[in-house]
Amino acid sequence: MVIAHPETVAVILARGGSRGIPRKNIIEFAGKPLITWTISQVLEAGISHVYVSTDDEQIARIAKDAGAKIVPRPTELAGDLASGDQAVIHVVDFLNLLPETIVVMPQVTSPLRFPEHIVEAVGLIASGKADSVFTANRIDDICVWELTDSPKSVTYDYQNRGSRQERPMTVVENGSIYCTTAGAMRSSGNRLNGRIRVSLMPRWTMPEIDELEDLLLCEALMRAFVTKEKGVEL
Repeated sequence: MVIAHPETVAVILARGGSRGIPRKNIIEFAGKPLITWTISQVLEAGISHVYVSTDDEQIARIAKDAGAKIVPRPTELAGDLASGDQAVIHVVDFLNLLPETIVVMPQVTSPLRFPEHIVEAVGLIASGKADSVFTANRIDDICVWELTDSPKSVTYDYQNRGSRQERPMTVVENGSIYCTTAGAMRSSGNRLNGRIRVSLMPRWTMPEIDELEDLLLCEALMRAFVTKEKGVEL
């Protein structure tokens, strides 16, 4: 199953700086530089136009070797506080994409996915069912509290706990994949706009890599689910 919509591009953000894990986007992960996994997943999903926005020469070299094209990222869009949405819009304008072009934004630090997950998310845009899509995981059984001086339960009533089945369906963005069109991205300035739909992914895809412990957890999940499923020997 590959993406049938001909006007689809992938924009991958990969700046050189990182606070939690130095050189995070190209750190070795399950036998490859981390960014390589995302590029290969996008290509396997049938998207041939893959662009990496980066300010870093080493990241650019590794990304090109993996099959991506490079869009130089301006310094003002590469700092710790820089807007990811503005960096995507920079790529959209740099490439002069047509308004109807579907823009897929997979996150490098969320490598726990199959190409099929990308296809499913894009399909919601291509079919006209949504203007923008994000991937998520269900968290009906996770009891979330707001941590303040007086903690407050958010996703359930602690005084009437009930069962998971009685709670409303709730999800959390897992950061893995976002989709919209170039025109909607330009006009709204936001990857989520208009009619927003959710593309659900299995629980094991929830973790993303921000700290070293995340790297170890995600690598274990990658070996258990992704490389095992694909028959990859590492």
